Amino acid sequence: MGRIFDIDEVDRTILGSLREDARISLRDMSRRSGISDATIQFRLKRMKANGVIDRFTIMANPTATGYMVTAIILVQTDNERHDQVVEALALVPEITEVYEILGEYDLFLKLWSRSLDDLNALINDRIRPIEGIEDLHEIVVVERAKDETSPV
Repeated sequence: MGRIFDIDEVDRTILGSLREDARISLRDMSRRSGISDATIQFRLKRMKANGVIDRFTIMANPTATGYMVTAIILVQTDNERHDQVVEALALVPEITEVYEILGEYDLFLKLWSRSLDDLNALINDRIRPIEGIEDLHEIVVVERAKDETSPV
């Protein structure tokens, strides 16, 4: 877990604007929020330096890029090989999220594929063979009701 940085309403307003449109100009953000360009620029640099902002990025539409299938996989690992499993899964490009969790399963994965056949091949040819994986529970997403970045 990272260090908590105390952010105020000005920071939250800036982060909210960026969350809505990461390409917004300082001028437009200033105009919409009533916060001066200089303050926004200073706050952005400070939040970046303090780890509040990890990176500036895009969210591509998965369907438009050919990734039609989203799946969630719950993974049980061998305790002695758990870290190696996490490292191996993190190297699979189609897996976009890997979480260590509590409960019956040890890991929660979110992954993308172009088709159900591709998903099946990914699971059987590249995930199941990883040493230390004991069990998988696969869930295919049929509709994404909400998909956002973390709240600010």
